[in-house]
Amino acid sequence: MRVLDTMVRVDIETSEMNKTIQFYEELYQEKCKARFHYDDLNLELAMISHVLIMAGDTETRKELAIASATFVVNSIQEAKNFLEERGAVCLTEPRQTPGSWIMFVKHPDGSIAEYVQPLPH
Repeated sequence: MRVLDTMVRVDIETSEMNKTIQFYEELYQEKCKARFHYDDLNLELAMISHVLIMAGDTETRKELAIASATFVVNSIQEAKNFLEERGAVCLTEPRQTPGSWIMFVKHPDGSIAEYVQPLPH
């Protein structure tokens, strides 16, 4: 298992998405590299450099806000095995979303992170 990227999570109201994207594009001097909408969750995501912006309804954002970071990995199953062998607790089993596999994990230090394996396009 390899960690491909680590992203800080930013949780915002949907109405703030364009303004927030603009701020982080200017901060990193990079354009938004991905922006997509999950209809079933009413959640919009955008990625700029090492920032994952999440906008959606309050309930959905509250559920996802338990994680302080997102680790992008090349294999969700290898990540699960690696983490459990080192004392981490998988709070959710890996599950497929429209664009990735995800799971939430509590690290031995008590922090909670989301692990994501993007699906091929």
